[in-house]
Amino acid sequence: MPETEFTMIRHGQTAENIAGRLQGHFDTELDETGLLQARAAARRLAGERFDAFYSSDLKRAMMTAEAIAETVGMTPEPLKELREWHLGILEGRPCRELWEEYPEIMNCFKYESGEVSVPGGESHNEFDARVAGCLERLAEKHDGGRVLLVTHGGVMRSVFRHIVGPVAATSLLPLISNVSYSRFCKRGDRWQLCCWNDVSHLKDIGVRESATF
Repeated sequence: MPETEFTMIRHGQTAENIAGRLQGHFDTELDETGLLQARAAARRLAGERFDAFYSSDLKRAMMTAEAIAETVGMTPEPLKELREWHLGILEGRPCRELWEEYPEIMNCFKYESGEVSVPGGESHNEFDARVAGCLERLAEKHDGGRVLLVTHGGVMRSVFRHIVGPVAATSLLPLISNVSYSRFCKRGDRWQLCCWNDVSHLKDIGVRESATF
């Protein structure tokens, strides 16, 4: 049975992560720490070989992917389907304000939730369907291969949901750190999670959990 393996890296830190501003499709860049993190992710991937390399086309992801490119000997292919959740009129605003105005949407970043509509953006179900469709297409296209993805925290939680299933109502959603390393695979028609949120490559830089998407 062929196994298709995916390695997934979240983008590096941005100033908006630190300031607590919701990003979504708001096109931000890595800050100085984010660039150091991206280089650490590149070192983490040294010696690994991939058949395909894709990144969200948003700047913070592409900057991370470009820092990795020389190490893996590949040029990242930008893919809009790997973009963060489109959060419409909420994007670019401080999270502390949004928790007061849109608690139902903001709760999606901490707890499992059902369908939620976002003014001017994607609904929660639309976002999950986009991510799941992208994964399945890539698995079919690269059947039996190894695929490297650079993407966003919200996308990674959607991937987790597609592979593992919903998180229990009594639990918080899984943590996702900037430039964390995760791995999953598809064996036949079954997905399996192999590694999640590995940040061992950041021991000399430090890790700050970020809840801003």
